[in-house]
Amino acid sequence: MSLTLDDWKNIATIIGGVVALFALIKGVYEYIKQGAQKRAEQFFEMRNRFKDKDSFKEIADLTELDDPKLKEIPFKEKRDYLGFMEEIAISVNSKLIKPEIAHYMFGYYAIKCWKSRNFWSDINRDSLYWIVFKTFVEKMQEIEKNFEYDEKRMRF
Repeated sequence: MSLTLDDWKNIATIIGGVVALFALIKGVYEYIKQGAQKRAEQFFEMRNRFKDKDSFKEIADLTELDDPKLKEIPFKEKRDYLGFMEEIAISVNSKLIKPEIAHYMFGYYAIKCWKSRNFWSDINRDSLYWIVFKTFVEKMQEIEKNFEYDEKRMRF
C-alpha cells in the first residue's frame, strides 16, 4: 500500500497536533510548578521574618503562658505582631498559602495571642481593625479542632 500526498498531509497534521498538545501540557505543568515555587518562596520569607524578629519571638514566648510582661510590650510591637498575623491571614484568603500550612506554622501563635488577656490589656480586641486577625484565629481554631496530618495537604 502506498501513501498519497493527502495521506502524508494528514499524518503530518496529526503528528503536529500531538506535539502541540504535549507542548501545551508541559507548559501548563511548568506554569503550575512555578506558581507553587513562588508561593513556597513567599511562605519561607514570611516564616523567616517571624522567626528572626526579636520582638515577635518575645511576644510568642510570652503569650505561651499569658505572661504579665506582655503588658509592658510597647503598642507598636504588638501592632506589628498583629499586622504580621494579618498578612498571613490575607495570604490564606488570597489562596497564596493553604490554610493547613498557615495553621501548622502560625496558627498556634495566633490562637495563643488571641487568648492572652495580658497581650490585649491596652488594645481593644473587639475593634473593627482587628477583624482580619479575629477571623484568622477562628479559622485556625476550626482547623485545630479537626486536625489530622495529611501530607498531601501540606504542599504548596
